[in-house]
Amino acid sequence: MGLAPKAKILPLKVGSDGDGPSAQPNASSQQHDLADAIRFAVDHGAGVVNISLAGDSRFDSNLRKAVNYAVSKDVVLVSGTGNTGADKDVQYPAAFPGVVAVGAVDSNGAVWEKSTSGPETTLVAPGVGIYRATAKSSTSYDRVSGTSDATAYVSATAALIRSKYPNLSAGQVINRMIKSATPPANGTVVPNNHYGYGTVSPAKALDPNPAVDNGPKDNPLAKRPESKGTPHIDEDSDATDQPSVAPEAASGSGGGSDDTGQVIAAVAAGAVVLGASVAAVVTARRRKRAAAAVPPYGGPGQ
Repeated sequence: MGLAPKAKILPLKVGSDGDGPSAQPNASSQQHDLADAIRFAVDHGAGVVNISLAGDSRFDSNLRKAVNYAVSKDVVLVSGTGNTGADKDVQYPAAFPGVVAVGAVDSNGAVWEKSTSGPETTLVAPGVGIYRATAKSSTSYDRVSGTSDATAYVSATAALIRSKYPNLSAGQVINRMIKSATPPANGTVVPNNHYGYGTVSPAKALDPNPAVDNGPKDNPLAKRPESKGTPHIDEDSDATDQPSVAPEAASGSGGGSDDTGQVIAAVAAGAVVLGASVAAVVTARRRKRAAAAVPPYGGPGQ
């Protein structure tokens, strides 16, 4: 169920069928669409941008610039690490500096086997057996798994924080989620490549935290080094290299303020926008239910 029931949703579809720049978009046009979508969301008031796309877009200068633009405009960017498995690198745009990179865990708090892990991983959230709308029809639901679903929970948590504490910067919002995250029950030291700083905890993230709120306003991830290294790109060129971007396809049937006025921009490919990006953030009615929706896995009684 959702966490930010009254958030305004700005759904943005990239690589669309006929409505976008290309009726049959190739990988490059999809990437440019994604960069444009991020800029569009920022320019139209989005305080949080949920991105359900992942791929090898490390060398895409347009997308890199769009991410930097969003960070400079004090927007919280949240993206899934990818569904390629733990032995792969965190995919882009999640791996870009400044982006909250989200992995998926199951109901026991264990990292999902297909959740991509790496040093850029920031947080994890429920992403296994999630009941949500699918792209099969306007009324279809299913239990699916993927880092896209986990990403939606983190985006909604960011929206709740921005609503309750409107004077906080994007960096302070991210710091709230990091500082309040629940570490894994197995005693693994965080941060690490699989859990990041731990499982997002909406209720804890909304608790008073003067140390964070009075602390630095800068995005703590903006200077995060990329594990593959920062590529040398001619910033005056729009050329891309290895521009493969794809929606994070989910795996099928396999888990102070009650409201928010924040705008969440949900960026996804095709009909995926109705599933992974949006469904998990709009259905619950109260924050009390929201806190129950994402328990601090591994805690007492879990």
